[in-house]
Amino acid sequence: VVWLYASFKDMLLLIRGSLIAYLSVVLFFDFFGYVVLPRSVGAMTFLGSLLLVMASRFFWQWLNILPKSNSTKRVMIIGAGDAGNMLLEDFERRPGLGKVVAFLDDSPRKIGRKIRGIPVFGPIDRAMDVVKLLKVDEVIVAIPSAKGEEMRRIIETLDTKVVRVRTLPGIYELTDGKARIGQLRDVSIEDLLGREQVNVDFKLLRSSVERKRILVTGAGGSIGSELCRQISLLEPSDLILLGKGENSIYQIDQELAEKFPELRRNRVIADVADELRMRQVFRTFHPQVVFHAAAHKHVPLMEENPYEALRVNALGTKVMVELCCEFNVEKMILISTDKAVNPVSVMGLSKRIAELALLSKAQESDNTKFSIVRFGNVLGSRGSVIPKFRIQIEKGGPVTVTDPRMTRYFMTIPEAVTLILQASAYGTGGDLFILDMGRPIPIEKLARSMIELAGFVPDQDIEIVYTGVRKGEKLSEELLYENEITAATEHPKIMRAQSTNTVPFERICTLIEEAIRISVEDPKDVFNKVLDLVRGVHE
Repeated sequence: VVWLYASFKDMLLLIRGSLIAYLSVVLFFDFFGYVVLPRSVGAMTFLGSLLLVMASRFFWQWLNILPKSNSTKRVMIIGAGDAGNMLLEDFERRPGLGKVVAFLDDSPRKIGRKIRGIPVFGPIDRAMDVVKLLKVDEVIVAIPSAKGEEMRRIIETLDTKVVRVRTLPGIYELTDGKARIGQLRDVSIEDLLGREQVNVDFKLLRSSVERKRILVTGAGGSIGSELCRQISLLEPSDLILLGKGENSIYQIDQELAEKFPELRRNRVIADVADELRMRQVFRTFHPQVVFHAAAHKHVPLMEENPYEALRVNALGTKVMVELCCEFNVEKMILISTDKAVNPVSVMGLSKRIAELALLSKAQESDNTKFSIVRFGNVLGSRGSVIPKFRIQIEKGGPVTVTDPRMTRYFMTIPEAVTLILQASAYGTGGDLFILDMGRPIPIEKLARSMIELAGFVPDQDIEIVYTGVRKGEKLSEELLYENEITAATEHPKIMRAQSTNTVPFERICTLIEEAIRISVEDPKDVFNKVLDLVRGVHE
């Protein structure tokens, strides 16, 4: 029934329609002089007909609001603002999904009042008292603008073993700004670690992408796929999705086809280290801007497969920078990692060589502007610690932590990509941009938070086991070398670093060839030998 979902706007339309009909009849009789009616009779007729029309239309909605026996789940909404009010209306229209029994808010102006008959309690620190008092089964956090710190405070007041906790998406994830029951999801660790929304210069971003041919390598990966999503919003003329994994490229292509049907997309399955194939790609599509996100990133796996790490990460970047110069690409942006700083792993070392290849080529290039964006871990990327912890918790443990002293930087994938795009717009050639990652987070604390979020008690319900630092891992990561001098940019979360090391590109090419040869002939000692080569190019 359509009128089951009628709103205040629909009521205004009914009033307008009835008023137009009434005035039309009055003017008709006055013009022809058929009957002279007292104004009071006309007004009463108008009001009576309006009430009858409204009653017939809103009857089903009023009927649905009446209590029903199947509304057994008792719900408390944290946040007595617009989102909470919209959720309450949705619950009233769909009583089978639960009954809202209370609001909880910190605002003194709202505490003690009622919203549509539902009392507002507070402050939020009293959450469990209200849960026990009203026998609440589920708590919904209806504060889309809540940052990570605020979400952590809310969750810490609740006992997730006693009550289920769900939340709305962030304000920028709500498709039309309206909160609905169907959008609710369980609280995730990303909600607790989330940071302030990134402010960007969209005019500048659009000018660097709009109506241009954009190539994204590694387009099926965590960072590459998000780059494709955000670039699509900026209306490029063509988007070239390049990756080695056909399934991941197919998935992101299908997603973009649904969201951006007018966008011209080109799907390319290729290996960035294959110079012959990549030359064909550049000759076919002539990209104007290249985002190079293709890379092997898994540290322990790359320790076991050093040839692949050096071939894809180092040689692949060399191939890309050479082709960008040859085909007069306007900009190339390399996505790098904090593991490239004072590397202790083959993966980190291979990414450092990639950085050196791009920086050295930037010194020789007159047409192409080369930039690097370096940052730490992103939340929820494939192969990262958070998905691993989730699987271990779902299985009942144990949760494995390498060392209680280990810390890592974390940033959400959308935030990282937004800053990458902003930094790329600042690039003037030979730039090394560092993203502000905030404070490093202890991995053990992360594990304990995820266990508690799942409704368990660490070390009681689920055991935490320390496995020791693996080969190629650091206890803490760094974002800068000692000789890299930083300066502020127009954005508070983006720094520009200037390296004092300048190396001719030909020396880097020789280094890459020698490193790959070592990885084949002596894979067990490849890290130390290649590290000596890297140090040697600066002497």
